[in-house]
Amino acid sequence: MRRQLTPTVLTAAAVAGVVTFSLVASAPAGNAAARPSSAYAVSAEGQVPIAKTPYAESLDGKRQTTSALELPKNPLLSVRAGTATAGNDSASVELFDIVVGPDILSQVQIPPELKQQCASLPKTGADDLPLPDIALPDLGLPLPKLSTKDLPVKNLPDLCNLLLNPPSSLLAIDSLNVYCSGDSGGVDLGAVTLLGQTLKLPSTKQGASLPSNPLAAISVNSQGKRSDGSFTITGLTINLGGGTEVINLASATCAKPAAKPKPTPKPTQPDVQAPPVDHVPAAPVPTPVKTHQAVTG
Repeated sequence: MRRQLTPTVLTAAAVAGVVTFSLVASAPAGNAAARPSSAYAVSAEGQVPIAKTPYAESLDGKRQTTSALELPKNPLLSVRAGTATAGNDSASVELFDIVVGPDILSQVQIPPELKQQCASLPKTGADDLPLPDIALPDLGLPLPKLSTKDLPVKNLPDLCNLLLNPPSSLLAIDSLNVYCSGDSGGVDLGAVTLLGQTLKLPSTKQGASLPSNPLAAISVNSQGKRSDGSFTITGLTINLGGGTEVINLASATCAKPAAKPKPTPKPTQPDVQAPPVDHVPAAPVPTPVKTHQAVTG
């Protein structure tokens, strides 16, 4: 069943000192953007769609920040906190405690014969024992049909440990921070574990991918520039079930800033020179006036 996930806002005291959980608008930062800069923490497409949450957008170049706490309980994804910020030609995302497929293996019923094998493992030489091919039940996620041979283990002792002491998630990420400014950006990634096994993610500036496996294909630090001049960087893209479900985590888009308007030149007045101080203008020539006088005597 599809469920639309929306953020549930709790009290800020629950996570004091981690992120600010409010909508904030600050003073303009330079000239307005030609198109909106934006950022979001989580989105997903597929059997369990998730809208961009939380999402921030700067329409006029002013800095905008929005945050969200835990998502409602669902079979796909949980997040403790996320903050998205967008401004003039800049954007960033902070994301904490991301869990994909919470408690995915806790529902697996181990066959009695496998339990017996696990209980009777010798102390030495068990690493050479082959993996049994046992079908796993539907785990409630958009994944193909899996067997024990699809799990990230190398031998029977590893499999016994994974099934008898199941990890809390399919994939877990401590923290993920993404930022961009202009046409460049970066990713800060905390510890990442797949079914309890720590992944060694490549340290790269752009476009790294982990080898695909039946559980998840992961792309790190995907970057791209659009024809309008905007630049987008996405921290992690998780592909489940060969495209059945695609999750994007921490994506920031920096829009190309608008050109600063050129100042309009003021009209100039012609210079009028004042006459020299020692120069006295010539007096006008007097005009004779004709008149008649009365005669007396």
